[in-house]
Amino acid sequence: MTRILTASVVALSTLTMSGCALLESGTSGVTLNILEEGFTPPTLKLGDVDMGCTFALANGPLVGAARNFYGDPSLMETVMLQSAAVCSDARAIEEELRYIRASREKRSDEAQDARIAQKRLMALSAHRQVMSFERMRAKLEQKYFFKYGTNCPKFKRDFDEMVYLLGSVSGVQAVQSDMGAQQAVGVSLDIPPQVEFAMTCLDNKKWWGAPQALRAALWSIIPGGAEGKDVKGTFETNMAIGEKAGVRLPHVMAAIAAQSADDPVAVRAAIKRFASIENFKVNSDYRLVDSIAEAQMIIISDRMWTQNTGSRTPINSLGKFWDDKAGGAAIDADSFLK
Repeated sequence: MTRILTASVVALSTLTMSGCALLESGTSGVTLNILEEGFTPPTLKLGDVDMGCTFALANGPLVGAARNFYGDPSLMETVMLQSAAVCSDARAIEEELRYIRASREKRSDEAQDARIAQKRLMALSAHRQVMSFERMRAKLEQKYFFKYGTNCPKFKRDFDEMVYLLGSVSGVQAVQSDMGAQQAVGVSLDIPPQVEFAMTCLDNKKWWGAPQALRAALWSIIPGGAEGKDVKGTFETNMAIGEKAGVRLPHVMAAIAAQSADDPVAVRAAIKRFASIENFKVNSDYRLVDSIAEAQMIIISDRMWTQNTGSRTPINSLGKFWDDKAGGAAIDADSFLK
């Protein structure tokens, strides 16, 4: 009955459209399909995270303008908004590192200014991320006649599955960003439990172990979520899947979960594993996703390095730490900078 009513509304809308509106709608549909099927795959093959997020910042409004021509760019907007949040996240971490350095040097005014700037940028990220999630949820619910977080859609396109995954990740990120911004955006805390169920709808191996790794991360975050669950084993299994698939997204989720649990030993282990995979070969079709994962790992490492040494991770040193032992003696952190 729902499908019949929806089809009736669509048919009525089509009949009442002017000739120009019909032409514009058709043109928008073709253009969006070209973007989804033609432009997105080559973009995902890029290894330049900064280029990817800058592209999203520049072209996101242009894609959204398809609504003025009776198109629905929601799925592309999901990807664009998440990519744009990568830019604001990068700026936020710079302010956090500035805050850490100022705090170490007892410069309270500088530290306070950096923290305020960081929270503003985290609020911007939260806004972009929750919009990404909402665009995905609304469009796919309308397209596949299901209720997100309650039952599963029967996908017809890989692109839709990918948007479902990325939009879900955005939802979880939005909650985390908003918490860091003192809930300035007001992102709903109902999102994580919905995402935890939603990830059961995806083929875990097809998507590099990320769906189950995200579930494990949510088990660690949601109060009581880890009860009866093998969180560590789930991460281990899915990091292995990601390594084989050439996309190390599960490693980032393991590190973030460990960070949330205040377990620095587990954080270090995840970073070391990420950086020391033997014969790792990145998946060329999703190089950008793996590059974003690497950027996130560097951020986590930079935070730890700055807290302990005053400067970020040295060049070519991801997976190494200031107090690592070499030949029975601690490594001199200053030696990395020579």
